[in-house]
Amino acid sequence: MVKVNAQFRLSEVDTSRPLARLAWWVTQIGSPPVLGLVAGLIVASNSGQPAGWWQMGLYVLLTLLLPLAYIFWLLRRGQISDFHMPLRQERLKPMGMSLATAVCGWLLLFRLAAPPLLLALATANLLQSFLYALITLRWKISIHAAVAATVATLSYYIWGSMVLPLAAGVPLVAWSRVYLRRHTVAQTVAGTAVGAAILLLALYLHGA
Repeated sequence: MVKVNAQFRLSEVDTSRPLARLAWWVTQIGSPPVLGLVAGLIVASNSGQPAGWWQMGLYVLLTLLLPLAYIFWLLRRGQISDFHMPLRQERLKPMGMSLATAVCGWLLLFRLAAPPLLLALATANLLQSFLYALITLRWKISIHAAVAATVATLSYYIWGSMVLPLAAGVPLVAWSRVYLRRHTVAQTVAGTAVGAAILLLALYLHGA
């Protein structure tokens, strides 16, 4: 087993450069687990059914917290270099776990007859997890940008133009990934497009 050293801590960012420090914090706050939780809260609060909260809670536990625990386990064992997995090959195992839990999460919500909005989010997560894993076999797409675009699109779908200013968060997250040299512009653009398009498709399929 080949182990790698953990890196990309705040202490390793050149704090004498304000932009570098800002980019680091944007990357942390805009990370997929954080924004994934935000998406879950948005959907649960707008599901139209009281059961939406506990159903989303089960879904988050399965599809967010379990993969997150797996990533921390890999990090502790030295099998990935840091939480954000800068190397494409490091992402394959976590993505496999995410895909497996996405399948289980979708089946769970389907069996529970969850509200359409919850099922749409679960469908989007399933399709995105499959596509990201497939793309990562050859290329490193930006999951940060994809999830940011998903949350922005979801917010606009529910609340309309009143949340348009939040859309500025998408290019901000993309900028942070490019600035920190974790992704190219093309990788963030691709992530943004895939994240938004698949969510819209899922919302259409479920009539949410």
